Amino acid sequence: MKVKYDVLVVGAGPAGSAAAIKCAENGLSTLLIEKGELGRHKPCAGMLPPVATYTLDDLGLSLPDSVLSEPHELKVFYVPPSGRRNGGELRNYHLFNLDRDLFDRWLVEKAVEKGVNLQTNTTLLNLEQSSRLEAAVKTEGSIRGVKADYVIGADGVHSKVRRCLDAHTQDLLTVIQEYWCGEGEFEDCFYTILNEEITPTYGYVLEKKGKLLIGTAAEDPRQSAQSLEALKVWLKKEFNFKPNKLVKREVGFLPYGKCFIGCGKIMLVGDAAGLCNRFSGEGIRFALESGLAAAESICEAERSGIEAFKAYMQRIQPLIDLVEKTSHLIKQGDDRWREEFVATELKRSNLW
Repeated sequence: MKVKYDVLVVGAGPAGSAAAIKCAENGLSTLLIEKGELGRHKPCAGMLPPVATYTLDDLGLSLPDSVLSEPHELKVFYVPPSGRRNGGELRNYHLFNLDRDLFDRWLVEKAVEKGVNLQTNTTLLNLEQSSRLEAAVKTEGSIRGVKADYVIGADGVHSKVRRCLDAHTQDLLTVIQEYWCGEGEFEDCFYTILNEEITPTYGYVLEKKGKLLIGTAAEDPRQSAQSLEALKVWLKKEFNFKPNKLVKREVGFLPYGKCFIGCGKIMLVGDAAGLCNRFSGEGIRFALESGLAAAESICEAERSGIEAFKAYMQRIQPLIDLVEKTSHLIKQGDDRWREEFVATELKRSNLW
C-alpha cells in the first residue's frame, strides 16, 4: 500500500466503487478500502430502477445478466390499505431484480480493472483534515498512515468517515426481511404494501431465485418485527400466502434522517450521506449517482482549480431534493392519503 494517493475511498459498495472507477478513469491514483472480504453480503431487497442504467453508462458499464436474480425484471404493484383488489401495477415501469452480492462484486472488479488499488479487510480508524488529509487504517493487525488529497466516505449508515467529521449520528430505519419457501398468488412484481395497520412505513414482497422475500421497515426495531408478523398474516388473507419453510432472516438499516454530504475535501456518498428513497427504501440508484457526482467534482477541481466540495454540492442537490420529497411522502400520515396516493399513481401513464 502506497502512503500517498490522490483519492481515498472508504467502502466498496456501489457508491464507493462508482466513485473509484470514475477517479481512476481520469488518471487519479485511487485507494479503495473495504472492511470486509470482497463480496460480503449486505441485507437488501436489491431493486435497481431503470434510470440507474444511465449512471452505469457514464461509468462505461452495462448491467450484465450475471448479476441479476430470477426473475430478472419485476413490475411494481402498489397495494393500498383497502387491499389487493384496489391495487395494481404501475404502467410502463419495471425494476431490475439484482443479486446484490454479485452486483457489488462486479462493480469492485470493474474498479480494479480501471487501476484502483483495492485493499480488503482494511478498517478506517481515524481521519484528520488539515492542509492534507491523513487517515489511519488497520490491515491484518498492522496500522499504517495514508495521505490523500480527497476522501470519499462510502461506508454506509454507520459511517466512520461521517463520525470523524463530528457529524451527528443519523436516524435509522430498521428493516427486517425473511426468505421463504412458500406459495401464493404472486406474479413477477415488487409488491409495495401501504397500510398503517401493518406498518408505519411500507412492506414488500418479491421473488428471488424461487424464494419469496418479505420485509417491513420502522424506526423502532420492535415495531419492525411486529410489522413483519402482521404482514405475513395479512398476506395469507390477501394473496393466499402459504409459508412452508423459513430459509433466512436478516436485519438491515437505512438512513432516515437529514442528509449530510461532508465538508472541505471530504465528501460523503450513498447511505453515509443519508441518500435513500425514504418512501421505498431504494438506495442503490442514489449510491451510484452520488459516487459518480463526488468523483466528477474532484476531477473538475483538478482540471479547473475550483473547490471540489462546492461542485459536489451543486451536483448532488437534485438527489437531496428527491430525498426530501420522499421524506414528505412517507410522513404524510393516514391510510386515507395512502389510498388516494395509490389510486393516483395507478392512473399515471409514464414514470419517466
